Amino acid sequence: MAMSQALSEEEFHRMQAQLLELRTQNYQLSDDLRKNSAELNAVRQKHGVLERDFIKAQKALNKSKKAQEVDALLSENEMLQGKLHSQEEDFRLQNSTLMTELSKLCTQIEQLEQENQRLKEGGGASVLNPAPNSTSGPLDGELLRLQAENSTLQKKLK
Repeated sequence: MAMSQALSEEEFHRMQAQLLELRTQNYQLSDDLRKNSAELNAVRQKHGVLERDFIKAQKALNKSKKAQEVDALLSENEMLQGKLHSQEEDFRLQNSTLMTELSKLCTQIEQLEQENQRLKEGGGASVLNPAPNSTSGPLDGELLRLQAENSTLQKKLK
C-alpha cells in the first residue's frame, strides 16, 4: 500500500502544483483584464473627444462651404448688377439719341408741311428751291445713330 499512498501523494503534489499554476494564471489574467479595461476606457474617452472634434470640424466645414456659396452668390449678384447698370446706361443713351432724332424728324416734318403749304398757296413757284435741310436730315440721323453706337461700344470696352 505504500505504493498507492506514494502515488496519491505524488498526485497530490502534482495537483497542488497545477492549482498554484492555475491561480498564478488567474491572477495574471485578472491583472491583464484590469489593464485592458483601463486601456479600453481611456480609448473610449479619447474616441469621444475625437468624435466631438470631428463633429465640430464637420460643422466648421459646412459653414465654410455655405460661406463660399454666399460669397459666390454675392459676387454673381454684383456682376449682374453691373450688367444691369450698363444696360440701363445703354438704354438711356439710345433713348436720348432716339428722342433727338425724333425731335429732328418732327422739325423736318414741320418744315416739309410748311413748304407743302407754301407750294399749295404759291402755286409751285418754290419747287426749284427745296428746303436746305431736306438732304441733311437723313445724314444727321445716321450721324446720331453712329455716335450712339460708338458710345455703346466704348462702354463695352471699359
